[in-house]
Amino acid sequence: MFGYVRPSAARLTEEDMDRFGAAYCGLCRTMGKRHGQAARFVLNYDFAFLALLLWPEETGEPEALAVDMRRPIVLTRNVDTAIKAPLSSNPRVLAAVANAHRRLQRSLTEMYPGCLVLSMSAGVIYQRLLQRIAACNGVSVQPTQPRTLGECICVPFGKILRGVAVPNTVTKTLHTDKVYEPDLSSYAIEAYPFYSPLADQVRTIEAFRRPVILVDDMLHDGKRIRRIAPLLSESGAQVRQVLVGYLTGVGRDTMEQLGYPVDSVYYLPNLRMRFVESTLYPFIGGDTVRRSEPMAGGLQPAVNRIFPYAAPDYSEDCADGSTYQLSLCCLENARDILLALEAEYRTLYARNLTLSRLSEAIILPLCPDRGSCMNYDPNRAASTYLENDLMMLRRMRSKVKIVIGNEDENGI
Repeated sequence: MFGYVRPSAARLTEEDMDRFGAAYCGLCRTMGKRHGQAARFVLNYDFAFLALLLWPEETGEPEALAVDMRRPIVLTRNVDTAIKAPLSSNPRVLAAVANAHRRLQRSLTEMYPGCLVLSMSAGVIYQRLLQRIAACNGVSVQPTQPRTLGECICVPFGKILRGVAVPNTVTKTLHTDKVYEPDLSSYAIEAYPFYSPLADQVRTIEAFRRPVILVDDMLHDGKRIRRIAPLLSESGAQVRQVLVGYLTGVGRDTMEQLGYPVDSVYYLPNLRMRFVESTLYPFIGGDTVRRSEPMAGGLQPAVNRIFPYAAPDYSEDCADGSTYQLSLCCLENARDILLALEAEYRTLYARNLTLSRLSEAIILPLCPDRGSCMNYDPNRAASTYLENDLMMLRRMRSKVKIVIGNEDENGI
């Protein structure tokens, strides 16, 4: 048995411990009967705690709460890792982030009723990945004196572990980015803005003459690793291991095709949808949009797949009206987090957190793309723009269906 939320035997009575054991065993057997014996292997203390938390009061009337666990929705909780110190440990900021996460969880459960929503903490994944990297490299997870480096080089190639030095391990980030075309018709995996082309970055990694440990937060369709795999092969770099936070069945098949050994903190055979929390919040995260002209204040144009910036790409089988509610939730969450950041920044530094200074609070600040002919005022706060976007979203609240047909050959 494993998990984090464990019962405290020292503070519970013998009767309470017996009831917990009965609930755990009953849940295990029920999972085996309903979903097959293999489902029992995923049971842990955390699931047992959730079952007890949702257990109905003893009113004499039988009641059951159940979710479909065959294709869960995964929500990566990573907003706290997108904020810079010292604001990342500020109590008011952390409270705003926690409240926003709970609202987003609730919105996703309403979006896909009856489907399990798994919330993955990026902080927990970070720590477990560090342990896996150290074990693969044959070194300690604690810094040693004198410093003794392992044989391998750790190469984070996504958004995880950027700027983090793994203890006793040579670490070199491969700065990649998903860049959309302005009309969002397609995207490409390219070098992050202001970094060398991917081929040059890979040659730099190969120059270390060390076996490579590739690291990312998740692996599903594998488009990012498929982009860099040919470059690694051309440069002669040896990939010893791929380590990810969570791996899906599709991702495992991709690694078999590429011939890379893969290991993960969590394994999810089937997946309905996946969400990265920070990419849903304007100015805090998103996906880059290609623009020829740079933006003021060093900001990067981006898109968040919510209204009113773009049509959501996850509405195939969701509940009616839920995409609007999710968009509203994300905008309000982003606004509340930014208001907390702006207030605490003002307290710490006696000046306003404007767009031109947003990089002092957010690790990779992005701003919603509004086209090449519209600019942001770098002297305004990001939260003021979100208030305007909320007003624009509420104009779409009416029950009007917009049917967009396929374009003809003339683009009409």
